[in-house]
Amino acid sequence: MLNINNTVIELKESIKSKAYHPYLQKILDEPKIDEDKLLLLAGLFNELEKSSEEIHTDMLSTMMVQVALDTHELVTISSKEIESGDELKNRQLNVLAGDYFSGLYYQLLATTGNVILIKILSSGIKEINEHKILLYQKSFTDEDMLVSSLKTIESSLIQKLAEYFAKPEWMELAGAVLLLNRLHLEKMQYKAGGQSLVFDALAEINFPQQKELTRIELNYLSTKMDKCIMDAQHMTKKAAVKLSSQNGFVQHWINTILDETAIKANSFVEEG
Repeated sequence: MLNINNTVIELKESIKSKAYHPYLQKILDEPKIDEDKLLLLAGLFNELEKSSEEIHTDMLSTMMVQVALDTHELVTISSKEIESGDELKNRQLNVLAGDYFSGLYYQLLATTGNVILIKILSSGIKEINEHKILLYQKSFTDEDMLVSSLKTIESSLIQKLAEYFAKPEWMELAGAVLLLNRLHLEKMQYKAGGQSLVFDALAEINFPQQKELTRIELNYLSTKMDKCIMDAQHMTKKAAVKLSSQNGFVQHWINTILDETAIKANSFVEEG
């Protein structure tokens, strides 16, 4: 059994060490490490009969893929705001950095001959990128389709692993709690600056082709977002009860997420 807290700390240091590149570090911010996904991975691998070396390599490889995906995401987010030569250079470097991190995961698994995990992660990457395209193009006919795509974008890597290791409860939990995190983040981003890919997609679903929305219409979309968050909370609570007793640390983290998102679940319209 793993000490999950120690495992997360050790993996974070390994990711930072593996991802370090002197030139990139001079210009770009330190690579983002998604601690929530790292914790879910630790909980999943805590239930597997694998050596500590195998667990370390498999988790490190998976998180390097996640770092690469998150780094490429920075390019997409900032692409509409590029004005100067320096910003263009940073965008190009983020592309290269994401490719570099992707190469590191492949190198790790190729060295150990783990062809199966390479196939699993490659399948997850393909699925995530397909659904990111849908999100950026706002190619959804209803909220269910939007939520399903968000869940895939956030949890596909972990769900593919959980499916391979025959751990359906971790597929369910990863899909629910990571969806909840993403929806809450999008809500906070919209409230802070009026920018949210998910809010834009909801607007396109409910008010297609309409450039300017009235206050009533904006409040309607806000209520829709809150409904999605509350549904994700319910799914997370339902999935969390299926965890084994050996994953108390993960359960505590889930309770924290539920508390943080529940506090403002009904405050969108009033505060927005």
